[in-house]
Amino acid sequence: MLISHSFFSPFRTSARGLEAQRIAMGVAAENIANANTSRTADGGPYAPKRAVHEMEEPAYDRFADLLSQVRTRPMARDDRHFEGLSLRRRLQQAEMGPLTAVDELPERVRTEYDPSHPHADEQGYVTYPDINVVEEMARMISANRIYEANLTAVQATKDMIKRTLEI
Repeated sequence: MLISHSFFSPFRTSARGLEAQRIAMGVAAENIANANTSRTADGGPYAPKRAVHEMEEPAYDRFADLLSQVRTRPMARDDRHFEGLSLRRRLQQAEMGPLTAVDELPERVRTEYDPSHPHADEQGYVTYPDINVVEEMARMISANRIYEANLTAVQATKDMIKRTLEI
């Protein structure tokens, strides 16, 4: 039975969405954790970050190429052919390209008067990153909901495939 590479397309799409939202949740959590970080190793306040989701050529084209290579190789008479045909190993070695980049935002800072703070300047002001914790929480909740939607899509696809194979 020949299975088209489009058979796995919903799983690939959902997997990419899951990865993108995992990164987005991590970036939002990092921003929240560093909302009051007045000094980093670079000497300035923490620079807020954003997850930037990039569009690229579909990854399933590369997956289809790998799958076609596996199908066209002749099988050996002994058990060694499994090592040579490992699709998982070939996928791990394949260059899948960037999905989501994490960019630092232009310097946004807020100052607070606290002359007793060790990082206060001569006038007694401390520079903090301008991070709105409520906005970051909203980003986390949104990313979490999209993540759950992708998990639901994976489960629905599995159920459809299971029902199709039962026919």
